[in-house]
Amino acid sequence: MVLTATTGVTLALADGALAGTDRRPGDRRAAVAAADRLTAAGSPVTRRANVVNASAVDALTPAAVARHVPPLRNASFRVRVGDETVAERGDPDSGVAFRRIVLVAAVEERSRSANASRSLALPRRTDRLRLGFANASVDTVRVNGRVVLHRPGGLRGTATVPVSRAETLTLSFDANATGTVAVTYAPERTRKATLEVTVDA
Repeated sequence: MVLTATTGVTLALADGALAGTDRRPGDRRAAVAAADRLTAAGSPVTRRANVVNASAVDALTPAAVARHVPPLRNASFRVRVGDETVAERGDPDSGVAFRRIVLVAAVEERSRSANASRSLALPRRTDRLRLGFANASVDTVRVNGRVVLHRPGGLRGTATVPVSRAETLTLSFDANATGTVAVTYAPERTRKATLEVTVDA
């Protein structure tokens, strides 16, 4: 709920420090369009709307920005996230800036071995579980009491199960399960930052 509330009140902030904004509506429109496109759900750098993927931001290039934001194809521009410039082309210092508050998300995979005869609690903020059954005899897997996998005669290989980021997860198995199940999960850590686009066309 905290994450939803944070993203729900995302604010776009115009850069009041640049006095010439009103006389450069083209640059301002391009900066706004770039900020909107880069923070949209379908952006190559977001995990969802207004939540940017830290690793994707680190790999961002000026060419990728220009491809995704057509108004920037012939412009000088700079994209910053927090205190870091993540993509820059030309010299946009005399241009117009537009800022948007975002969350920067980092995801790191972690692994556990689950005793199939017991339940296992996992933290919130993971959206999937990858389960391996090579060393276990398990027919049924439950997450928070809900059956997510079932195969009479035993589950085999590996399986990926989507789960809710908003819930603490309890993983459990059927009463006759034995062995250990390999569990890989990917909790998301977020921090608030400002995404700033400066454009000088």
